Amino acid sequence: MTVSRPWRLSWRPPRALVRALIAAFALILVGAVVVALAGQDWSVVSVMLARSDGGQIGLLLAGALLTSMAGLGFGYLAWRAVLFELGPPIGEPRVARVFFVTFLSKYVPGKVPGLIAATKVATANGVGFGRLMGTAALSMSLVLLTGLTIGLLAGVHMLGTQVAWLVAAATVMIVVVLVRPQLVNHGAQLLLRVLRRPDPTRSASARGIRLAVVAQAVSWLVTGLHLWLLAIAMGADPVRSLGLCVGAFTLATTVGMLTVVLPDGIGVREAVLTAALTVVLPAPAAALVAVASRLVSTVSEVALGAMALAAAEVVIRRTPAPVPAPEPDSEPVSVSTTEPEPAPAGDK
Repeated sequence: MTVSRPWRLSWRPPRALVRALIAAFALILVGAVVVALAGQDWSVVSVMLARSDGGQIGLLLAGALLTSMAGLGFGYLAWRAVLFELGPPIGEPRVARVFFVTFLSKYVPGKVPGLIAATKVATANGVGFGRLMGTAALSMSLVLLTGLTIGLLAGVHMLGTQVAWLVAAATVMIVVVLVRPQLVNHGAQLLLRVLRRPDPTRSASARGIRLAVVAQAVSWLVTGLHLWLLAIAMGADPVRSLGLCVGAFTLATTVGMLTVVLPDGIGVREAVLTAALTVVLPAPAAALVAVASRLVSTVSEVALGAMALAAAEVVIRRTPAPVPAPEPDSEPVSVSTTEPEPAPAGDK
């Protein structure tokens, strides 16, 4: 018996069927996004615009939308840095396609359809399933680490200077990760084991983790500014509310992520934001800002995702290039039952 290449299923679905499935998922994704937008409380916009100067409020709302989009852009850079650490680089348009399809899939009801779609898109663009899961685990570790750290800023504003040690603890956490970045790799491996997924075949370098940590931290800081602008629109003091809003948004979003039973932390995030914002706003205004934050976040995610995917599609179609084959997650050995061919004369 001889060792041969692993046996693979030779049947492939017809191209027409693949295109039909892609079109069906695209329609489902668009429908889910439309439903998500329609389900937002758009009345908060009119309530804000009805306050004193409508023009000033409009500028604050536009600034909130732009800062939220910019923050997501830095989050993309952090994810991209991790992706390139775990495998060979691929074209920028294909990276954007994989990230934003995966990101927007969270609006599709149920976890399984979105995971299947993200896996298929990633594989079609040169990213294997193992690399995709490794990137997701490592990125989530960075998101939670930086989110909980920056979120501690809100604790100081809510509870007073007697808990200023929280900021010191947060600073120590970031310094430890920057000095010993391999701890993040260990955290990602632990998360994969909890999810019963194989460990990634490659580990991220110290430089790559530091770059991703900085990009993700900047993402939280920039994204949190949208809540600050919304709070100012409702009458909060700009100086007093800055640190509170950035920390509160980061903490509320991180806690919402940890509440896996609720889609995108709906309810939990708003409750944390409302409680934090009552330090600088009356309770009704704080609740309105929390709802407006969800609206701004959803619109910015959909808008940036749609623009990025459209731009990536145009670039890919105008500059066609061979799609890199996804790296194999594993290469099992199979045994062939065919008799070996006789060796040529003279061979031993």
